[in-house]
Amino acid sequence: MKPSAKMIIATVLLPIMLGGCTAREYSMDSSMGLAVHQDLEAQIVNPNGIPPTGPQGLAGAPAKAVMDRYVSSFTTPPPPVNAFAIGIGAGGSPSMAAPVASGVTP
Repeated sequence: MKPSAKMIIATVLLPIMLGGCTAREYSMDSSMGLAVHQDLEAQIVNPNGIPPTGPQGLAGAPAKAVMDRYVSSFTTPPPPVNAFAIGIGAGGSPSMAAPVASGVTP
């Protein structure tokens, strides 16, 4: 079956004519998303960031030790913890406490 000229013309013109029925491109308002950006900025506690003065209240060797331990915490993984040994070992219940110096137990 050979397509007729009318079928070929209809096949070509139909998509062009239906293109006029499509929606126009949406033009966004200039304030679109402004509320989201304002909310994000409102959540920042200190917009200026941490001052580059280092830890306050410590001086000299203690401050250096604190900073070294902080930096090494990112490079050295913590030791593995046995999940089945939680609560066993170092601590005891209050009823198992050592006697007080006066000789009276709690």
